[in-house]
Amino acid sequence: MKHIRVLVAGGALAALAAGYGLFGKAGSAPTTVPQGVVAISTQPEAGPRVQRVASASIAVGAAPAQVEAQVRQAYPLLRDVAFGCDARGCAVTATIPPPTDDAFLAKRQEMLLGGLARTVEALGYAASGPVQMEEISENLFHIRLAVVQGRPRG
Repeated sequence: MKHIRVLVAGGALAALAAGYGLFGKAGSAPTTVPQGVVAISTQPEAGPRVQRVASASIAVGAAPAQVEAQVRQAYPLLRDVAFGCDARGCAVTATIPPPTDDAFLAKRQEMLLGGLARTVEALGYAASGPVQMEEISENLFHIRLAVVQGRPRG
């Protein structure tokens, strides 16, 4: 009986020694692991502290249908108003019919010199360049205003 107690005590001591060898003591230097072997540590490692940055207020652009409706309302002279994205980016496109009178010409000039850009900026988009015009027949123009979404509103 005495031999069994000695064997059990010896086995327990051997198990403690093996456990110490596997886990090491707290604060000991990490063992090197051969390349290609995954080592899992029981102690969490302190990672770098990440500072939280206050998010900038970003305006989310309006839905395409809302942009089209707002542009049509601001510039009823435009035909085939569309808002969409393709390989060149997002843009508002439309057709300008031939002028009918001086008021039409004044409204067209105001639109081309920044009015259209201000209209889409109010909806959460910003013009990324000037209005591009292409004459598709005599006095009939197709326009394209490239826009980007999410500019901060000021």
